[in-house]
Amino acid sequence: MPDSRFELSYGTGTKTFTIPYDKIGGPLIAPRTPRPLSGSVPEILSRALAAPVGRPRLCELVNNRLVGIVISDEFRAGLQHEILDALLDEVASGSPHSICVLCATGTHDPAVYAKKAGEWVKAARLRLKMKIDFEPHDCEKSELADIGVTQRGTKLRVNSKLLECDVRVYGHESKHHYFHGYSCIDKQLLPGLSSGETVAQNHKWALDPDSGPGRSPWHSDASRQKNPVCEDTREARAISEQYVLSPSGKAVRGDVITFGLDMVSAGGKIFWVRAGDPAELSSKMVGVVDEMMSFGVVRSRYVIVSPGGPPASQALYGTQNAFDLALKSAIEPGGEALVIAPLDGRPDLDADVRGLAPGRRAKELFWDNLVRLRGKPLDEARREIADNFELYLWKTDRVLRILDKVKIYIHSELPAGVLEPGGFETVPDVQAWIDERVNRSDGKFTVIDHGNKLCVTSRD
Repeated sequence: MPDSRFELSYGTGTKTFTIPYDKIGGPLIAPRTPRPLSGSVPEILSRALAAPVGRPRLCELVNNRLVGIVISDEFRAGLQHEILDALLDEVASGSPHSICVLCATGTHDPAVYAKKAGEWVKAARLRLKMKIDFEPHDCEKSELADIGVTQRGTKLRVNSKLLECDVRVYGHESKHHYFHGYSCIDKQLLPGLSSGETVAQNHKWALDPDSGPGRSPWHSDASRQKNPVCEDTREARAISEQYVLSPSGKAVRGDVITFGLDMVSAGGKIFWVRAGDPAELSSKMVGVVDEMMSFGVVRSRYVIVSPGGPPASQALYGTQNAFDLALKSAIEPGGEALVIAPLDGRPDLDADVRGLAPGRRAKELFWDNLVRLRGKPLDEARREIADNFELYLWKTDRVLRILDKVKIYIHSELPAGVLEPGGFETVPDVQAWIDERVNRSDGKFTVIDHGNKLCVTSRD
C-alpha cells in the first residue's frame, strides 16, 4: 500500500514527509475552509458595518462623541490593518468630536508590537485629513485608572485613554484560545488594555483545570460554559463599560456606548464577519469558530503537529499554545509528539532569547522557570508556581503538565542542545524520526497543521 504524503506549515514555508497509509490514524487535521465571503476585504467589512446586529450603524452613534477604536497588537495574526481602516472610515463619516486608536498590546512591548499600528494611524490621518490620536498600551507605563474588582478578586486597572472615550469600538479577529477558550472581544480589555498586575491576577486562573480550549461563558452548550479566565474577562469588560474618566483623572459612573466588529479570516480571506453589539457577536462567534476549527479524534500513539506560520512558529512561547489546543487531546498517555516549527525568532532579539520567547522578561519567567522546575515532582512544581505566580508562569505550568504525560520532540532551526534543558528533544530529520517509529509497529500517527488555531478533543 502506498505511503501518504503530508505537507505541513513550517514558518513561511513547508515541511514534507510521508507515512505508510496503514499507520495513519485519520485524515490530516487542519482548519476547515468554507467558501470565503465574496468581494474585496474593504467591501466585506463595509457591508458588515452597514448592517450591524443589536446596534444602530456606528456612524450614527459617534456624532460629537469621544471615540476610542481598539485593535489587537501585531502578535495576533490577521487583518488588523484592514479592520482599523474600515472602522476609521465608518467613524469619520459620523462627525465625531475626537478619535483615539488604542493598540491592545496587553503585556507585550508596545515599541515592538504596536509599531506597525502607529504607521497605519499616520497613513489614516493623511487619508482622512483629520486628527487621530494613537495610544499604544504599555501595561506598566500607560496612565491607568481603577474601576473596581471582579467577583474573582481581580483588581481592575485599565488604560485611562479608553475611559476618556464615551464610544468604545472593538475591532477583533476570533479563534480558539488555549486557556481562555476563545479569543474574543473581551480580551481586548483584559489583558489588552490592563495593567500588568491585573493581567497576572486574571491569568493565574489559567492554572485551573477548567480553563482551556473550547470552554467559554459565551458558549451555547452549558457543559462548556465554565472557564474561570474567560468568566473574569467577560465581567471585566462589562464593568469597564460603566465608567468614564472624570476631569480629575478618576473613573466615575458614566454613559458609554459600545460597538464591535468581529471576524474569522485566514490567508487574507474572510469567512465570517459581524458588527454591532459585542455580546451578540461573541455569542455568534463561538459556533462559527467551532464549525471551522473543532475536531474530535481518537488518540494516537504518535502525533505530528505544526502550530502554523508566524507569529506562532517564531518562538516556543507561542508554539506552546498548540500543545493545549491540538496536541493534548490527540495523543495517548505515554505517547510521543513531534512539533514542527522553525523557532527562528525576531532578528532584534538576543541569541539566548530568540526562538524561546518574544522578549527577555518572558524568557526568564516562562523558559528559565521551566528549566528550573523540570526536575521537581509535578505537584511540587505546580504548588511553587501557584504560590509565587507572575506573568508567563501559566505557560510554564501548562508545559510541565503535558510533559508529565507525553514526550515532545521538536524540529526547528535552533541549535542542538538549546531545547533539551526544558524537557524537549531536538529532531534534525523529520522523516527519519517518523521512519523509526513506523518500524516499531506499536501505534498510529495523527497529523495536525495550524495547531494554534484548532480545538482538538478526544473521542476516546
